[in-house]
Amino acid sequence: MITTPVLDPDDVSRVIQRYRQRIAEHGPTFASLNSGSEEKQAIRQWVHASALRGRRPSILEVGCGLGDFYKYLGRQKCDCSYRGYDIVPEYIAECRRECPQAKFEVRNIFIDGINGNYDTVVMSQVLNNRYHKSDNMQVMQRALELAFQHTRVSVSVDMLSTYVDFRNPDLFYYSPEEIFSMAKAIAPRVLIRHDYRAFEFCVQLFHPEAEGYVK
Repeated sequence: MITTPVLDPDDVSRVIQRYRQRIAEHGPTFASLNSGSEEKQAIRQWVHASALRGRRPSILEVGCGLGDFYKYLGRQKCDCSYRGYDIVPEYIAECRRECPQAKFEVRNIFIDGINGNYDTVVMSQVLNNRYHKSDNMQVMQRALELAFQHTRVSVSVDMLSTYVDFRNPDLFYYSPEEIFSMAKAIAPRVLIRHDYRAFEFCVQLFHPEAEGYVK
């Protein structure tokens, strides 16, 4: 039996084409990511790093872009094992050129799954596009479930909040309350971070065995 992926291939193609248009304009640079300023990106990276536990954590970043989270960890002297996935081949090629010591591959987790298990899975600015044929909430739920199944410690995902003063029709805005309920159905420990930026938030899911857990 053929199973239809939760993220429709047409939506995947639209996202890839959108980034390729930006790459054609800016090259494979930070500007092509359309993630705001580098300062805002550094704040997101700091929040995601707060989900790491233990010595030399193994990290999978889904939607790694140009590998900026890996570079951030390096600047913070974080000794870790890192792998990055992205659906845009041009970004993966640039990551391999700039960071040959890390591992990068073109991979769509909704079709290809996640290979192996990691301490932490991070997704930053990955599921913000409003899909035409897919249900954004179903895509987010599947992403959280899949990531949690392949982690030993934590999952950290940021997204746009419904608490905004302007909405871009091409983007999807998530209710923090709904995401909290969704995450609690998956993980026993859930943290919502809505303090680091006014119009974004981050959900972090932790396994019971994670450091500091008390029943």
